[in-house]
Amino acid sequence: MSKFRGSRRRHVQAAALAVTLVTASLALTACGGGGSGSGKASGPLKVWVRGAGDSQKAYQMVFDAYTKKTGVKVELFMTNTDFETKLNAAAAAHKLPDVVIDDGSQLGTFKKQGIITEVDKSKITGADQVSATAWKSVADDKGATYGVPFSAQASVLLIRSDWLKKVGMQAPTTWDQMEAVAKAFTTQDPDGNGKNDTYGLDVPGSTQRGYLSWYWSNFLYQAGGDFLTATGSGGFTSAIGSDQAVTAADYLKKLYCTDKAVQPGALNQVTSDTNKAFQTGVAGMYLTGPYAYATTDATAVKGKYDVVAPPAGPKGVGALAEGTTIYAMAGSSRSADFATLASYMVSPEAQTTGMTGVPTATIVRLPINTTVDAAKVHGDDPRWQVAQQVYDKNATYEPVSAPDWQTYRNDASETLNKLLSSCGDSKQALTSLDGTYQSLLKK
Repeated sequence: MSKFRGSRRRHVQAAALAVTLVTASLALTACGGGGSGSGKASGPLKVWVRGAGDSQKAYQMVFDAYTKKTGVKVELFMTNTDFETKLNAAAAAHKLPDVVIDDGSQLGTFKKQGIITEVDKSKITGADQVSATAWKSVADDKGATYGVPFSAQASVLLIRSDWLKKVGMQAPTTWDQMEAVAKAFTTQDPDGNGKNDTYGLDVPGSTQRGYLSWYWSNFLYQAGGDFLTATGSGGFTSAIGSDQAVTAADYLKKLYCTDKAVQPGALNQVTSDTNKAFQTGVAGMYLTGPYAYATTDATAVKGKYDVVAPPAGPKGVGALAEGTTIYAMAGSSRSADFATLASYMVSPEAQTTGMTGVPTATIVRLPINTTVDAAKVHGDDPRWQVAQQVYDKNATYEPVSAPDWQTYRNDASETLNKLLSSCGDSKQALTSLDGTYQSLLKK
């Protein structure tokens, strides 16, 4: 999930920063020859990646293989919590890297800031092997391509199979069944310790980085709703006040406020907290991405949980789709090297390395290359087949090409957090949010 911190004051700061960055990028283009030049230059290719820990080892493996094939060295910089802050500072100082690898949800923001350049798909070897769904995730509202997809994922449901057996139930396939299982996990002592200390649903409800909106989007898509809808003429309209959105908010509110089936402290927790809650037996169901398999398998619940498709809502099965994107940065004189790097990173070789090179860091969650089978790469693990099927058939990307998309996500997260904390009126809350969205769109 992409990094976001926000408040009303930061909206103004972001607008000012956007002007600064556009000016910076134009100056960079003038000084560096621009991303549309020959792209031939000497020295290492400067690549910045949002990530940390074992992910750095995995990316280094990919880049080392690229260097061995092409002779082009890569100078890697990685950080996680303050990545965009450092990137903004680099833009203001006219020192952008050549390539950035970051969440796909940054597309609209980066494009508005003027720090990324359009990509010519015809220059990417293997572009025809990249799934059409993945390519759509890097297109702006007019269909222009602003990046190359590297990894994809879709939310799946991790559920304690031993708890299901204890309460005599099966994995849910509908919202009603999910609620019934959540209540049973909360009230029927599924871990058998004689204490009232288990909960049905694991929810990252913090407003930090827009976590709650990110999580709730699964229910929104299952209800048939959306945050924004494209007008078809290069713009968006707000959809957040729709009846479908209200239905999705009411469903989560009922689980939280009425059934009290959500883990304690949820509204202050981010995914590191919810990972721990599932892995230590606090909560029994967790909607999350397949990246959670590796870390969860390193805990005591390994072999005690199943992975299934998210339960169907009124519209059917739905899941949040996400991705990691390779961005060509404004002002770089290395357009040819960007094309060769991106071509290698979408290849079956690099995709496979990204999935298995470092088992604790699956930097490729689901392959965007259609010739690569995720389940086979992972030793015929059926959990990866579930994730691939959900992505292929049921997943929806957020409207990431909207300028400042993360502002919309953060506003939704703040609204939902207040709604759950007060157990208030969903219609009223989302009507107010719709007004906020419309004001943002007018700007």
